[in-house]
Amino acid sequence: MQLTSGCPLFRRNSLPTFASHYYLPEIGPFRSLSDLPEGSRSPVFKDLLLRHKRDPRYRRRYGPDYIDKRRMIESELRERFIERGGMPCRKTPFYMTLGESTWFNGLNESHKELLIPLNDLDPKTTSLTFPDSYVAFTRPDKPYYKKVYFLHEIEHLWVKYSLPRDAGLVPYESYWKTDFEVYVEIQIWADINLDNQ
Repeated sequence: MQLTSGCPLFRRNSLPTFASHYYLPEIGPFRSLSDLPEGSRSPVFKDLLLRHKRDPRYRRRYGPDYIDKRRMIESELRERFIERGGMPCRKTPFYMTLGESTWFNGLNESHKELLIPLNDLDPKTTSLTFPDSYVAFTRPDKPYYKKVYFLHEIEHLWVKYSLPRDAGLVPYESYWKTDFEVYVEIQIWADINLDNQ
């Protein structure tokens, strides 16, 4: 897997050719809250739950039952991925966005970003949802909700629904109250080894 930094792999007037992973520098890339054995009782989660109160640059919000809900969504997401022929190696995925997401990056001013060319992602262990899986799997009111897609279906989605644009359309102060269609989410169902990069 080839990692790229600071060099957008984007063709003008076309689909993004890369995925972005945003992470907190003190936690590191490719970590999952769903992997915390203590779940919502974990000190890591408790810190993130309240971080916005002490750090105005941190705009991410979680409800106290976020991890339980997230695990239920990931279980259904995984089942649908397998039903469609996916071959996950992990119980829960790591998350990326299709292309760059200015909005997601802005959730935390100290976010770091890793870019991975889509061609370097294994199609057997990579799925995507339109939009974020938390939204797509908690609401049934749009034709692309409750569905899992594959990398080769991105162009079809783009033609049929167009890709979301995220620049300033959803305010950080209340994003959880909106349709929240600001990016396409990519799920990586395999462990990622960055040591060789």
